Amino acid sequence: MFFKYVRDFIHDMRIELKSERTVETYRQSLNSFRQYLSEQYSKGVDAITIDFVSDKVIREYIGWVANHSSVGTRNVRLAALKAYVKYAASKNIDLTSLQISLAGLKHKKVYPKRHNWLNKDQILLILEQPKPTKIGVRDRFILLFLFSTGARLNEMITVKANDVVTDGKHPYVRLLGKGDKPRIVPVPNDAFLENFRYYCELFHADGNLDTHLFYTKSRGFQGEMSEDNVQRILKKYGDAARKTDASLPPVHPHLFRHSYGAQLYRLGLSLPEIAKLLGHVDISTTEIYAETDVEMAVKAMNNMLGDQPARKWDSLSEDDKLKFLGLK
Repeated sequence: MFFKYVRDFIHDMRIELKSERTVETYRQSLNSFRQYLSEQYSKGVDAITIDFVSDKVIREYIGWVANHSSVGTRNVRLAALKAYVKYAASKNIDLTSLQISLAGLKHKKVYPKRHNWLNKDQILLILEQPKPTKIGVRDRFILLFLFSTGARLNEMITVKANDVVTDGKHPYVRLLGKGDKPRIVPVPNDAFLENFRYYCELFHADGNLDTHLFYTKSRGFQGEMSEDNVQRILKKYGDAARKTDASLPPVHPHLFRHSYGAQLYRLGLSLPEIAKLLGHVDISTTEIYAETDVEMAVKAMNNMLGDQPARKWDSLSEDDKLKFLGLK
């Protein structure tokens, strides 16, 4: 059976310290492929054999995903299948030819939509939306945390209160990124620290900072805040802010992360510096901030060239006309 090695594949990913988010995404991708074969070919899992899953079948599936989902989803599904087939081929030599043929199936480059980030006024508008209540203080600090660190959603919800280091000249936050790779992100002294300390007065009043910075309580039990809960909070205040600014795009965690990177680029940080702060292993991932910032490029060129009125033929002297025509 083609899916014979899935359980071992998932186990091996965990041994290699792949993040649980990556593990779950790959599991979902393999399940999506199984469901596709069930619907398109009426194949139960027992009938999906190594002989049946050919390069042609996988290419058809990837084409189907591309027609029904985003380019990003297509790339994720392809990456999961490639990784699984590579692992399965190490267990069963009959899959080697499939592994080799899949190597020729390339990932498509993802170009974010133009202006897929928030400007300063939009950020301030969203931060104005939470009410001055205890929950409002929490929600506002969640927004501020994402804007100030560029953290991925799963990185933010796993942060402990003592991962925010405030002693010293330059405060910073410790984040645990993909593959459990730690990184340090400096945070703005004035905008961040006062809000952090006030938030801790309300939500970490017992002084125990070795607990999740953001949490929820249910039946007296304090646990890690769910990703769904954070997304709901962001959507709530994004929708509220859109009543004032109709151009505001749908607000979600990655929009905040992208805004963080885009604003740093506009402020003059180099792509390698931004890549380090965002935890990008491959700097090509960070290049989207240079590719999409048309406004910044236009402004730079305008500053360089200044005002350049058109030189009209009729305004040229007879001597200049002769020089232009090469007659003098």
